[in-house]
Amino acid sequence: MQKKLSAALRAEQRATLEGLAAFAAHKTAFSATSPLLRRNIHRLEKGLCMPERRDIFGTAFIGETVALYARLVTSHSAEQAELRWAHDVLTRYFAVTSGSDETIAAARKAFLDLPALGSTPAPFAPYTVDELTTYASQAGAAQADYPAFLALCRGRRSQRWFEDRPVEMAQIEAATAAALQAPSACNRQPYRFYCATTRPMIDRIAALPLGTAGFGDQLPALIAVVGDLSMYAEPRDRHLIHIDAALAAMQLMLGFTAQGLGSVPINWPDIPENHQALREILGLAPHQVPVMLVGIGHPKADSMVAYSAKREVSEVLSVVD
Repeated sequence: MQKKLSAALRAEQRATLEGLAAFAAHKTAFSATSPLLRRNIHRLEKGLCMPERRDIFGTAFIGETVALYARLVTSHSAEQAELRWAHDVLTRYFAVTSGSDETIAAARKAFLDLPALGSTPAPFAPYTVDELTTYASQAGAAQADYPAFLALCRGRRSQRWFEDRPVEMAQIEAATAAALQAPSACNRQPYRFYCATTRPMIDRIAALPLGTAGFGDQLPALIAVVGDLSMYAEPRDRHLIHIDAALAAMQLMLGFTAQGLGSVPINWPDIPENHQALREILGLAPHQVPVMLVGIGHPKADSMVAYSAKREVSEVLSVVD
């Protein structure tokens, strides 16, 4: 047992060190998206949302943030949503911060010297709670009432038996759009979804984790949720890939349920050999770490689903005074 634990911890250390090295190498060498820019812009947003906002804040990283934005705004492959978000938050930041601070003043000048994106009717910047419903509607979503939401959660059960027909890619993309709305530490979104839809690839991946006996060979589609350790500059953040990826995976599965599809989360034990095997199958980098698998498909109407009684609220909710 101790030998297995030591091997797992050594593998985690190697992946973490690879991630730190990749973060340093890609800190400014990017063209489409930057986890460091997303983190910094999110930090500015939190400052902008403070009830008693200060006139001077963010001086420790505003110069770096504008430099990162400058690289993105001059890139031909920049992700447009990230570019617009960074632009609108920086515009709001420079509009409310004091011009008396030299660091902010220099960053403001550098920002204003960059190509302007223009304004939009609904900026990608902090908004009030009263505007939340409007924002959700603009994003193509409706605000569900609690009974409907609880019914959706109860309708999401692990289903392992599916019809022999493919899942439409449009449905997978729609569920992924829902997953991307999940919260993420400093909005870094340190994960990717690798979707297998062919029998040979599904079988190769499904054979790796424990717990797929009896159903893994008939899954119509399979998604590998993979964390990315290259988005962090500190070893202390190495476990965030599991937290953020799990938050996104839950919304992914709810997205499938809302479309009438079935899903089954498949446990991924911390076995270094399995990590490496999946890296080789998917062509992953050493700093990419498998988190879990999700099987999806059209459930058979007459297949059985485990009842899986859930614990009572009183058993899990403790009020601490």
